[in-house]
Amino acid sequence: MKCPKCGAYIPEGNLYCGKCGTEISFVPEFEPEVENRISESLSGVANNLKDDIFKTRKLFEDSSSNRSNYDRRTVLLTSITAVIIIAVALCLSFLLLKGLNSAKSYEEQAQDYYVAGKFDKAITAIDKAIENTEDTETIEELMFKRFAYEIEGSYRDEAIGTLTELTDSNIFSESTVNLATEELIKLYIEDENYEEVAEIVAESSSAQIKAKYSDYIPMKPVIYPDEGEYDKVLEISITTQSDGDIYYTVNGSDPDGNSIKYEDVLTLEEEGDYVIKAICINKYGLHSDVATSIFSIENMGPAAPEIMEDSGEYTQSTMIVAVCDAGCKIYYTTDGSDPTAESRLYVSPISMPVGTTHFKFVAVDQDGNLSEIVEKDYHLSYSTLVSVDQARASIIQILVKLDILLDSTGKMRSEEGYFDYVYDREIEITGSGSYYVFVEKHVYNDGTVKETGLLYAVNTHDGKVNRLGYDSSGNYTLITISNR
Repeated sequence: MKCPKCGAYIPEGNLYCGKCGTEISFVPEFEPEVENRISESLSGVANNLKDDIFKTRKLFEDSSSNRSNYDRRTVLLTSITAVIIIAVALCLSFLLLKGLNSAKSYEEQAQDYYVAGKFDKAITAIDKAIENTEDTETIEELMFKRFAYEIEGSYRDEAIGTLTELTDSNIFSESTVNLATEELIKLYIEDENYEEVAEIVAESSSAQIKAKYSDYIPMKPVIYPDEGEYDKVLEISITTQSDGDIYYTVNGSDPDGNSIKYEDVLTLEEEGDYVIKAICINKYGLHSDVATSIFSIENMGPAAPEIMEDSGEYTQSTMIVAVCDAGCKIYYTTDGSDPTAESRLYVSPISMPVGTTHFKFVAVDQDGNLSEIVEKDYHLSYSTLVSVDQARASIIQILVKLDILLDSTGKMRSEEGYFDYVYDREIEITGSGSYYVFVEKHVYNDGTVKETGLLYAVNTHDGKVNRLGYDSSGNYTLITISNR
């Protein structure tokens, strides 16, 4: 049985609780209706006994005055009669109690006590119902009732104990275990005992419970790249799938909430060994397992070159300046390939090409070690100073000057009709700038128009005229017009 004061288990036959020392009185458990009937019965017996005692005392007083043997016998008979009446009343009460009490099950008695607000007696009765039941499903139902009584009666620790019993998958069904687990989690959440919540969720075999309460289990961070030996500056990223903050150390010590908070990429720029440890602390203050990676940086090579001009838009001629450590040389490319010691050597500031250009720079030391590659994107665009009409006039003017056309009307020797130059579109040629594109068309005397296949490009800034062609890769290329 359980101690009525502290709820501890008391072995059969013990008269005191081993935990709190409370004396145990073994009194049969009656339901409220039975107790009321017993009280009424005993009250009647008490009233009758009171009358009999009064009569007996009066007879004794009378016998004292009369001093007759007859009266003494009467007194004696009256006393015996009173005792018999009391005994019969008690027997009748016991029989009434037994009959009424046996008519209701322990579960029903427990419900009556619960309704009456006598939670400790309700719990004791439901325990007896459990003891007298072998069917597992019935036991599950009774234990959930016990849990409800314990919660209602503010026996919170006992309620947690009941739910813990119900999470034993070796005894109870999966549905019961999952239901008890969820109720247990809810109690611990109310108590803000998040460590217990995390432990229960981690040990649960229910995928649904794990998914529903996944926020309570902080995931161990992931450190990238993989640990190992490197010969270059290393950028370390630390991520986690949990909603929380990451804290880390680089000297091998265990991280906590007072360690460095991860907010951006961690750069390892100096040679040496690094033991990086990281944890995630979620919004409930719970710590994840520690992630550990060991990095060794050796033979890192020269520092990357520094480029003075930032990537961006430019509207006027600009020189690109690059500097590096003493004893190193700078190489660069503009075709998108990675530069090496075989690429173009930087010897002096570079005039920024017109249009969009992607530069890649690298420093190389005397031992041939390469630095990290530095990339820059520039877009140099001069203001448009030449209109489309001016550009068309420039084409005709230069063709007349080269004696290709006879005059500004577009006539050509030994050709009927005339030649016209029709604006097509504006383009940008890498490294050269923006150009108007014109298509040459032959207009015959009968009005027939035919494209000659020649394209002309006029710089929108300075009006320079070029023939427009394509290289082997299909990209635009400018052809000096005098080469025609």
